[in-house]
Amino acid sequence: MADHRRFIQAVLLAGLLAGCDSGEVAPIAFNEVRQAAADPAGFKAYFDGVKGKRIAWQGQVVEARREVEDDYMQTGLLLVDMDEAEHPGADVAMKIPTARLEEFKPGQPVTFTAILREYQLKKGALLLKLEMKALQ
Repeated sequence: MADHRRFIQAVLLAGLLAGCDSGEVAPIAFNEVRQAAADPAGFKAYFDGVKGKRIAWQGQVVEARREVEDDYMQTGLLLVDMDEAEHPGADVAMKIPTARLEEFKPGQPVTFTAILREYQLKKGALLLKLEMKALQ
């Protein structure tokens, strides 16, 4: 019984640690994610393998706006185009402090470090939802 309990504790701990951000940037390029999204049937399995990884990318601001969350809390939302020439429009969305919204204008280059958290894939359009860690 004690061995069974230890095994369950080890599995739970491993699961928690797997979801933790190590701070190390993974060598994942946006184009790699875009190419994987071309196969909608296999994209979920691909994304499950990269979810929670820290990435460092550059793109161009599409829009920076205020949004209202639960309990009427305001947050900033930064939408970024990662491949302007190929697929115009936002490819990445991340929450930012509302105090920083004025720093970002459409077309402005932006460099960021973030954690891959979620995605939306509709009719071939990919939108990655990231947890911002550093933004320049």
